[in-house]
Amino acid sequence: MQENHLPASSPAPVAPSITVRSIAIGAALIPVTSMWVVQSEITWYSGEPTTISLFYHTVFILACLIAVNLPIARLYPRHALNPGELLTIYFMICMASVLCGHDMLQILVSLLGYPFWNATPENRWSETIIPHIPEWLSVRDIAVLRGAYEGDSTMYRWEVFAAWAGPMFWWGTFLCAIVGIAILLNVLLRKQWTEYEKLSYPVIQIPLEMTVHTDTLLSNRWMWYGFALAGGIDLLNGLNTFYPVLPKIPIVQVSNLGEYFSEKPWNAIGTTWVSLYPFAVGLCFFLPADLSFSCWFFFLFWKGQQVLSSWMGVHDLPGFPFINEQSSGAYLGLAFVALYVSRRYLREVFRKVVGRVSELDDADEPVSYRMAVFGIVLFFAYLTWFCREMGVPWWVIVLFFLVYFLIAVAIARMRAELGPPAHDLHYGGPDQLLTKWFGSQTLGPSALTFTSFTWFFNRAYRGHPMPQTLEAFKVAERTGLNNRRMLVAMGIATVVGIAAAYWG
Repeated sequence: MQENHLPASSPAPVAPSITVRSIAIGAALIPVTSMWVVQSEITWYSGEPTTISLFYHTVFILACLIAVNLPIARLYPRHALNPGELLTIYFMICMASVLCGHDMLQILVSLLGYPFWNATPENRWSETIIPHIPEWLSVRDIAVLRGAYEGDSTMYRWEVFAAWAGPMFWWGTFLCAIVGIAILLNVLLRKQWTEYEKLSYPVIQIPLEMTVHTDTLLSNRWMWYGFALAGGIDLLNGLNTFYPVLPKIPIVQVSNLGEYFSEKPWNAIGTTWVSLYPFAVGLCFFLPADLSFSCWFFFLFWKGQQVLSSWMGVHDLPGFPFINEQSSGAYLGLAFVALYVSRRYLREVFRKVVGRVSELDDADEPVSYRMAVFGIVLFFAYLTWFCREMGVPWWVIVLFFLVYFLIAVAIARMRAELGPPAHDLHYGGPDQLLTKWFGSQTLGPSALTFTSFTWFFNRAYRGHPMPQTLEAFKVAERTGLNNRRMLVAMGIATVVGIAAAYWG
């Protein structure tokens, strides 16, 4: 028998796991995270952490947790957080950040009372819009709205809280149903993308390295060189804001090429920034070369369309050359291709759901495929009831959410396969497309009112719940974490995150 030469006091490595402690810490950090995001993106309108794929504020919080955890691991190893716990906390605050971010509940809160505060005899909103808004989904008390718009008020007064609590609750349940469907779609697609196609999930590499290979990362001098370079530039530019005598190194919006083209048709390129984002340079190292080429090629192709349309004399046609619509078509096309490639796998999923013999084993999934489909049907039934209460026609409901979740699948696929620094689709969601496809008269006033309210989760899709949960499941698969517990953690983060977003 070989003798163990390790000191008797050396603890055995702690296997990564998801514990009640980690979920509790994650839930406790959610209000702090939400406050940070709301203050940054609304009060200061600076930094905008939820507009990129890798949320820098959650990476910073993770780094702080690791810094606190390292001495605990050396002195009291049994009480230290293991990598699985750190990753659970990380993904919980990521999910909460999505919900309180620029493209989610920040928008909803401002919509709840907007039609009533801004209604005038001239715009006739009291006749054209307000009749189609249910009372239980809006804030109508002008005295309460005055405090929101003019200040000198607080949510901690009962009359104010009572006016906002009902609409916030119902819209919160609506958002929970959307997130629930997104999570369950991930359950159905996870095995194909993660285990069969073995997509790389570039965005998760940084938090994985920070938690699983902490010692290796901290001892890598090249990491510190890069950190010092990027951090030094940011620190110097920040000091320049307070002390202009110090030099500044411009790295964002260095110059606008559009300023150098004053004659037609070349001036049609519009604003064309030449910028340098160190974080984007770093993340793009994970991109395959051909796909990195596609990013800048199609940007130039877009600009070329603008110049060509100006040369042809059609640049002034409303919307031409329909860049937003082309972008939406690309997202929908990507979703269809991803689903088509997975058709044999999805056929086996269907066989599993209906109880027939299937090659798939869903024992290691967060929930069984049958339960996932049942949950999707249940959540969609709730969304349908919600929309019908607003008077939305059946066909609009089906088409609206079909387009929305196809875009969500495309975003999740992009994040899993490519890890782009950002995914931005302004004015390209179903709220915009349905009106362009069928016209406002076909949709009707109730549907138009509903789609106006849905701007809060269709603004640009920069922060989206579907890729966050898919990446959480991938991390669970990579580190041996329990997928079912990760599902519970993400569910708790959703509920707590919605409440914290309202509070923030």
